[in-house]
Amino acid sequence: MLQSNGNSEKEVSASGYCTVVTGAAGGIGFAVASRLASSGEAVMAVDLDAKRLEEKLGGLGDVVLVACDVTSDGAVERLAVEIKAKFAGVKGFVHAAGFDAMAPLGMIEPGDMQRLFAVHAVFPVRFLGWMSKKSNHAPESSAVLISSLSAHEGAKGHVAYAAAKGAVEGALMPAAAELAEKGIRLNAVVLGVVETEMSMGWLKKLPPERQSALRNSYPLGFGKPGAVADAILFLLSEKAGWITAQRIFADGGASM
Repeated sequence: MLQSNGNSEKEVSASGYCTVVTGAAGGIGFAVASRLASSGEAVMAVDLDAKRLEEKLGGLGDVVLVACDVTSDGAVERLAVEIKAKFAGVKGFVHAAGFDAMAPLGMIEPGDMQRLFAVHAVFPVRFLGWMSKKSNHAPESSAVLISSLSAHEGAKGHVAYAAAKGAVEGALMPAAAELAEKGIRLNAVVLGVVETEMSMGWLKKLPPERQSALRNSYPLGFGKPGAVADAILFLLSEKAGWITAQRIFADGGASM
């Protein structure tokens, strides 16, 4: 499903480039989209939940709201139509959409596994493929993907999620190599536990002693969406103009 709403109906400069942020109604996506908009940047905010998009971003600056299930057939193509109708193309892409389907190894549902890969790996790879075409992006552009410590540690119950994030990291180097030739930088942030609705949801399912042990394993404490947004905005900016194909660990020291 794709539905434009809210600020998408307003006049938007056809000469400018936008930054596309998926998962824009959620913790990290919202932090990124709102900060970009507050700084005067044009943003296409994408999320599955049209109501939350309108509630959280409807009144902010130069923001086009698009309700979209990024796992649906033709989602990339439909987003492309929205982008080209309102902007010259894309100068930034942040893929913050995602979910976890916490389950023991023997109870992983095939449908959950497929949807995890569709959200975390298939959509961003396909969108980057569209973005890579010369007419679709600014001369100097940047994209940021989100991975997880789950792909680097033995977190029980996160096998399917970790596999999907591993696919994200596996795509990083070859995709960045192709995109560099086109003036597009591609990096990933590898996150520990960030206090978002999604992570707090699975954290509450853990026994109290495991919750406490996990918190104690983070020397700098759990992350905040704003702190993650700072790292992402740096990677999008000209200040990171010589950085590509990198995994930036932002985990409060947990991987130490």
